[in-house]
This record gives sequence, C-alpha cells and structure tokens, in this order.
Amino acid sequence: MKTKRYLVQGFLLLLCSMTALAQQVEKRPRIQTSASEQEIVFKPVTEAGKANAAKDSQKKVVEKSKKEPRQKKAIERYIALKTNIAYDAIAVPNLAFEIQCSKHISVELPVMFSGWDISSEHAVRTFAIQPEGRWWLKKAGTGHFFGVHAHMALFNVKWDENRYQSINRPLLGAGVSYGYKLPFSRHWGAEFTLGAGYANMQYDTYYNIDNGAKIETKNRNYWGITRVGLSLSYQF
Repeated sequence: MKTKRYLVQGFLLLLCSMTALAQQVEKRPRIQTSASEQEIVFKPVTEAGKANAAKDSQKKVVEKSKKEPRQKKAIERYIALKTNIAYDAIAVPNLAFEIQCSKHISVELPVMFSGWDISSEHAVRTFAIQPEGRWWLKKAGTGHFFGVHAHMALFNVKWDENRYQSINRPLLGAGVSYGYKLPFSRHWGAEFTLGAGYANMQYDTYYNIDNGAKIETKNRNYWGITRVGLSLSYQF
C-alpha cells in the first residue's frame, strides 16, 4: 500500500512540474538558436528602443508626405479700377481698367468721354481711348513702371475764339510714359503718370459762335506731352 501511495504522489508531482514548465514556455516564445532554454536571454524594451521606434514611425510619415503632391498656391493677380482726376478737373469723365499679365507686365485701358460744354466759350467734347502696356520694376501694381501707349480720339473743342473739330478719321498716335504707384491701404492708392509721344490729327477750325463759319482745314503732326495722369486707384 505504501508503494502504491508513493507512486501516486510521484505521478502528481511530475504532472505539476510539467504544467508549470508549459506555462513558462508560453510566456517566452521559442527562438531559433542552438542554446538551451536556460541560456536564452530576452532583451528588455528600453526607453532608447521606444525612442528609436518613434523616430522610425515619424520618418515614415515624412517620407509619405513628400510623395504626396503639394497643392499649388493661388496666384494673386493685380486688378485695378481707376479714374484720372486731372481729366475729371476739365469735365472729361474717365475710367480705366488695369489687369496683370505676368509678374512684371500689366495692361491698362482708359476710356474718356465728354458730351457737354464747360461754358459758352470753353468745351472739350471727346471720346478717346489710350491703351498702355506697362513694365513694373518690382511687380505689377507696386512702385515704378515704364509704359508704351497708343491713342485714338474724336474731338470737338471750343477754346476762346475758335472751335476745333476732328474730320475724316480720329486722332491717332503713340508714346512712352513713366509712372509711380503710391499705396494708401490694401485697396486704395494714387498713381502718377507722365508720357510723351506723337499724334496726327485732321481737323476743321471754326469761329467759336453759333453756326460759326469755317476758317481752315489742317492736318497736323504733334510731338510733345501725350499723357498726364493723377489717378485714384482701387485694387481688387
């Protein structure tokens, strides 16, 4: 009986030992090595290891962002609407529109119209346009610029004793100019322009009275000031 009891106790002890060993093996995965299980050393995860893992993750995110296409920034184009106060002062209302074509180049189109008399002896009745291409030294709408312009005008001008009226075709010509844009705020500014060039005109001269007789017909070539500007500008 004692022998049988010793066998049972030995069997139970062996079973408990095998169970404990199995649990230990599950906690520590087997590594392909020639060392015995007692000689295997598991490397603990240190703070340095965590930092390296974080760096690797961050590096992957940066590389992914580099591969993604970057969105192009919207180009801000200079667009302005203005009126020339110098022409407004002699009762010739006008409006000009300017738009940027490239970093340094813009195009302006002024339109002038007047259909009434200042007084019985003075009047500037006209319809005129004067398109101009501009080269800005910094960028369009900022600082100094140089321009090349052309002009076309129909006119009927009364001044003192005579009246001058265009015939057959409009006044035609071209010139060069210099100007400067002075900003007041984000949208408002002033523009100063002075230009010189050539114009050809055909006109009749009349006495400046009602139904005044014609005095002469002229074809005149003009060299001199062709553009004067003191403009108030609004930039969109």
